[in-house]
Amino acid sequence: MAGFDSRGTFQKAANEYTRIQDSFPDVIRDPLLADMAVKEGDRILDLPCGTGDSIVRAAEIAGPTGHALAIDVSPSMIEEAEGNAEAAGVKNIEFRVEDMNEAQFEVAAFDIVVSANGPFFASDLKAFLAKMWDAVKPGGKLVLMTLGRNFLAPVSGVFMDLAQNKIDDLQVSMPWRLTEDISFLKTILEEVTHKQRIKITHRDVVMDYETADGGWSLLMGTAFRNYTLEMAPEIRVEIEAEVKEWMQANRQFSATCSFNNIIVTKDAA
Repeated sequence: MAGFDSRGTFQKAANEYTRIQDSFPDVIRDPLLADMAVKEGDRILDLPCGTGDSIVRAAEIAGPTGHALAIDVSPSMIEEAEGNAEAAGVKNIEFRVEDMNEAQFEVAAFDIVVSANGPFFASDLKAFLAKMWDAVKPGGKLVLMTLGRNFLAPVSGVFMDLAQNKIDDLQVSMPWRLTEDISFLKTILEEVTHKQRIKITHRDVVMDYETADGGWSLLMGTAFRNYTLEMAPEIRVEIEAEVKEWMQANRQFSATCSFNNIIVTKDAA
């Protein structure tokens, strides 16, 4: 099987991803907005923007004098994001379907540059962070969110064990592991930002999904969906049934996710 396919994964996961955002606003959106601290008139860059849960609210706060540019590689994600913006009556966002590694934008043009659970998908992490940092205005901020060492534990481990046991050639690629080491991430950010003010906050969040169906939907709305893309349908059905059986047998209806929230403020000119 092929390695991690971020575009294919989130093309398929867009609907479940939207439900996760709606069900667990305290996991990503609310902490991210608190870190962004958007003000009226702010210009904001978000990539990858996913289904737009955070950027739509941020653009709403920025108001008609503000503006947001939101980029994602998945047309399905952008379609969901555009629908969210339309439903909220937010018109000051430009959406683009584009690979974040190739996306181009103005230098020193944004008050806030944000990437939630996206930096680890970069083909070159340091170059990606440098490009984002260059887009920040003097006095502006870079806001990041990355996954920590727990990613939907313990159900994600059960899923991966079953998948590897049933598929001999399953290639396990977990790009989110790249940024889980806080020291490693801080070192890169210090290089990119020339040791400007870096604040890193670690969070552990328990996500209660209540039912086995809810737990499977949670898995399939995240990067773990990648491993089902090339499975034979019957194998996928078997794994889904066995994961749900494990949740029922162990009465395991919650998962823990770790996050590292990062704010880097650029010195004023």
